[in-house]
Amino acid sequence: MKSENGFTLIEMVLVIIIVSLASVPLFAMFSRAAFSLLTNEKIQTATQLAQEHAEVLLAIRRNQSFLAAELSGNTTEILAGNYSGYTRSTVITQPAAGPGCPGGASCKEVLISVDESGSAYAEVTFLLVDY
Repeated sequence: MKSENGFTLIEMVLVIIIVSLASVPLFAMFSRAAFSLLTNEKIQTATQLAQEHAEVLLAIRRNQSFLAAELSGNTTEILAGNYSGYTRSTVITQPAAGPGCPGGASCKEVLISVDESGSAYAEVTFLLVDY
């Protein structure tokens, strides 16, 4: 009688079960990686939006002959277009007395925060000084 080489049905079923069980953690890892990439993209976009607004405020200040006293108030922007869902808030206040603001100077503390769907992703803080 001839000997036949190959796998039996039971061996094939066992291999399928083992491969299936081994692939479950891999699928979970891919899911976590995709979520991490999405979060990192949101952080990068929010940081760019905050930096962009900081540069706009510095340009306004430069056009006002570097008078920090002219900038004040709180604003909130709901962004549209490619950035729909993002909200940018700007708070300009008089800083607390301390070593950051030199004596005799007028200072303003600027806080720009960007969030997406209620989650804060970026924050930029800087001090404007008018000597």
